[in-house]
Amino acid sequence: MLNIYSSIIRFSITLLLYAGATNCFAYSSSPSSHTPKLDFFHVFSNNLPAELAQASKAEQFGVVLFFSTTHCPFCKRMKTTVFNQTSVQNYFKSKFRVFEIDIESPQHLINEQRQDVTRIDFAKSHRVRLTPTLVFLNQQGDVIYRHVGMIVDHQEFIWLGEYVVSGQTRKQNFAAFKMSKRRTQAP
Repeated sequence: MLNIYSSIIRFSITLLLYAGATNCFAYSSSPSSHTPKLDFFHVFSNNLPAELAQASKAEQFGVVLFFSTTHCPFCKRMKTTVFNQTSVQNYFKSKFRVFEIDIESPQHLINEQRQDVTRIDFAKSHRVRLTPTLVFLNQQGDVIYRHVGMIVDHQEFIWLGEYVVSGQTRKQNFAAFKMSKRRTQAP
């Protein structure tokens, strides 16, 4: 009798896991064969002051640092569903210089204070503990805004850029900014 109950329970658990996995795939937006290519990040010279000077010269707001790891599924998801969108690439490339920083890399870079540090130490100095984390710097290298976590909607990601560029970071939180944007777009 115990064997029958054990088999029924195993079958039920297997069925639930299968149904859950099927629903997960059905509701996740995965890249299609028609997905635009990733042309989001600038080539990083490993010299942040030089990159900030480039942003100033190009009359851009500043720099966006995308802190990630090679094994971060949320970082990969943003790359395949948000960063590869033409509207996102066009907006961010016009307003920022955008760089990916692997928080586990021992590679060196020159930070805002013109110090030679590893990317590991650089991430720690920006209090990065989770990936993805986005840090927005103005042309002077001041941190204007930090966003921790994944954004899955390309329009919301553009709103994040607008939130920073418009100076709203001093007036309201990003959630309130998004709500006001949604209200103005509602039919």
